[in-house]
Amino acid sequence: MVSHLSTVHLPIYMGVVGVFLTTTWALVDRMGRSRTGIALRVAFAGAAVSTAGEAWHAYGHLRLSTHISPIAEATAGFGLVVVVIAVWLDGRRARRRGADHVDERRAA
Repeated sequence: MVSHLSTVHLPIYMGVVGVFLTTTWALVDRMGRSRTGIALRVAFAGAAVSTAGEAWHAYGHLRLSTHISPIAEATAGFGLVVVVIAVWLDGRRARRRGADHVDERRAA
């Protein structure tokens, strides 16, 4: 089963961990520069849920359980959908704000 996880599921795990690390990095970076909006916090929460779901899925595989996997994968998928929607809505909000908006703290 470890061989299966390290070959078939490894790209999925790398993607989920990449999304988690990226949203964590973005949240920490934004917190250091200015107030963070709700969208980035929601995206981070979704990435955390997705990572937990994939870890739960791997645990189920290692235990050779067929009952855990569908629920764990649904949890991981839900988390990724939350990330995508939060980032999409935040991008729409930023586009509506327009190019005329200048962040006073970063202007040279």
